[in-house]
Amino acid sequence: MNLLICRTDRIGDFVLSLPFISELRKNFPDARIDLLISETLVPLVRFVKGLDGFIVYPAKELKSSWRRMLSFARQIRGRGYDGAVALNPNLRLHLLLAMSGIPLRIGWAVKGGKLLLTKTLPHTKPLGLMHESQYNMLFLPLLGIDRWDSPRPQLYLDRRVEKLFPGITVAVHPHASCPSKMWPIERYAELVQRLLERGYYVVLIGAPYVRPLAEQILSKVPPQYLTRIRNKVGIDLGDLVYLLAGCDVLVSNDSGPVHIASAVDVPSVVIFGRNDPGLSPTRWRPLHVDARSIHKATCKRCLAHRCEKGFECLRAISVDDVLAELDNVLVRVRLKEFL
Repeated sequence: MNLLICRTDRIGDFVLSLPFISELRKNFPDARIDLLISETLVPLVRFVKGLDGFIVYPAKELKSSWRRMLSFARQIRGRGYDGAVALNPNLRLHLLLAMSGIPLRIGWAVKGGKLLLTKTLPHTKPLGLMHESQYNMLFLPLLGIDRWDSPRPQLYLDRRVEKLFPGITVAVHPHASCPSKMWPIERYAELVQRLLERGYYVVLIGAPYVRPLAEQILSKVPPQYLTRIRNKVGIDLGDLVYLLAGCDVLVSNDSGPVHIASAVDVPSVVIFGRNDPGLSPTRWRPLHVDARSIHKATCKRCLAHRCEKGFECLRAISVDDVLAELDNVLVRVRLKEFL
């Protein structure tokens, strides 16, 4: 059997698909299993076990050119896949799989899925009834797999991890995909200063576009603490995996790095905004056993980035709230060091 697993959205979504891939490999040891992923995710593939190959999904090209769509469909058809699973619902992706002539096409019954795919499930993700990784597992019975484990996602490191600092190191990621998920930057600045005052070391992380936020945080750091903080914003995604593996804990908004951290056995304290079941900790919390989520949203109707209350749900979370959860996590981290 030749299978194509499609996950063309974001970092965290991809990482939370890894248990699904592990179950496929366990049940189909002789199958060829390839990934169809966005270019952003390519640096993570080397850390994934159970794959035979990957194809980069050229989203912009497919959106702008039907000729490119036809060409790419022919390319996929030539690989002779017996089945494909679209883990994220996307009309253009569903159309691509249909044009590729893959006999078994599995996905969600939205965005053309009912018409373009051969087996679908009702799209209940917005209800947030279970974790994202569990939603992925719902496709296994459609492939004839009736029993499965629910393991934590794992990224497998291929070289030794080196710590940046000799003591407790806290990674801090102050960004997210939407303003409605971002804790105020002044709170992050205060948090970092208090971490440094406690004698901890701090590493700032994020994509290149996070640099202005990192600079705001660094501008508030007293000179005597500058030797204990590093700005690693803009680091390559593959290098970020190793960087997080060398930290003791991550403090972050709800975003991809929390799932990378969990996948390399590093706990997180995660700040959630929005009173939306489909974006809640129930669905998106990191799966590390020691991770903690903070969520204080109470609005009856969430307007997301159009919030008329100044993101009250995020401002309700204090620095003391985050430090309290961080202390709980670090107690367990220190305990493990002695076991």
